[in-house]
Amino acid sequence: FTDLSENQVRDKLSEYNIPLTPDEARKIQNEMLGRAPSLAELVLFSIQGSEHCSYKSSRIHLKQFVTDGPDVVLGAKEDAGVVAVAIDNKGDRWCVVMSHESHNHPSQIVPYEGAATGVGGNVRDVMCMGAEVIACTDSFRFGNINTNKTKWVHEGVVAGIAGYGNPLGIPNIGGDIYYHNGYNENCLVTLVTLGIVREDDLIHSYAPKNADNYDLILVGKPTDNSGFGGASFASLELQEEKKEQNRGAVQEPNAFLERHLLKSTYVLFDKLKRDGLIDRVGFKDLGAGGVACASVELAETAGYGAEVWLDRVHTGMENLHPSVYLCSETQERFMWVSPPELTEMIIKHYNKTFD
Repeated sequence: FTDLSENQVRDKLSEYNIPLTPDEARKIQNEMLGRAPSLAELVLFSIQGSEHCSYKSSRIHLKQFVTDGPDVVLGAKEDAGVVAVAIDNKGDRWCVVMSHESHNHPSQIVPYEGAATGVGGNVRDVMCMGAEVIACTDSFRFGNINTNKTKWVHEGVVAGIAGYGNPLGIPNIGGDIYYHNGYNENCLVTLVTLGIVREDDLIHSYAPKNADNYDLILVGKPTDNSGFGGASFASLELQEEKKEQNRGAVQEPNAFLERHLLKSTYVLFDKLKRDGLIDRVGFKDLGAGGVACASVELAETAGYGAEVWLDRVHTGMENLHPSVYLCSETQERFMWVSPPELTEMIIKHYNKTFD
């Protein structure tokens, strides 16, 4: 970008649908990398630096919330919060695991898929902490219900919530809904999922201690280009003229695949607990940022780096660009971090026992 004008840089970023400013692009090149970035790197920086992932404008406000206390086992650090609620007759503490997420932009553009994938991602966030998912709830804000557009959004969102939650067999225990003209062009779809786990069985969303040479294992739906750029899209102001362009940033749901993944993973949890191995692994949902985000958070949070072999990612489409392998938000995927001696067992569990 060194020899390009401000407008030329902006046009080049727009050509590849990368929501960075010219100043941000130049900073990446001149200060962070010291060389011209690849397209995959620009996509990665745009996702990781988006409001959705980094909270760059809202972090100062979020810090005002209380996130610790005597019963808070895990605050705002990993994929879901964990609060101790009871002690059983063996002296074990039991915890409620909670995930809270909004899926506003996707639900406004493609209501059914936007709401459904919100449920799926929330469920995975709770489950990847080692918890059994027990309930969902939601909160909706829609525009004037007398308009055709609001009726369309409303019907799609409600159907998407039901269409994903029902196949999973997870009850929806409550919610609220309001209508106001202020939400005519941007609905609010807030989702909450609850799970339960014994404190000693908690799985963290990062590599355990002494994890040098551990393996990263990707499981779930073959990677495709659905949801590519979704994190950046969710951080932008909606524009009607870009509605069709933004449809591709909304993920595609497959609730029945997620049900199969939940069932198989619960069985794997039980095996790891029986063998005393639950504290030797890490487990994470693939959400915004895909393989890049999951691998970074599993490794870097524990003080490690990682080598990620994108040519080993199983895909559902041919001729995908490397940036899609790296950052696609394809749904129904998890990533394990595992000691090498457990890797074959985990792969066999998904590929053979629960194929």
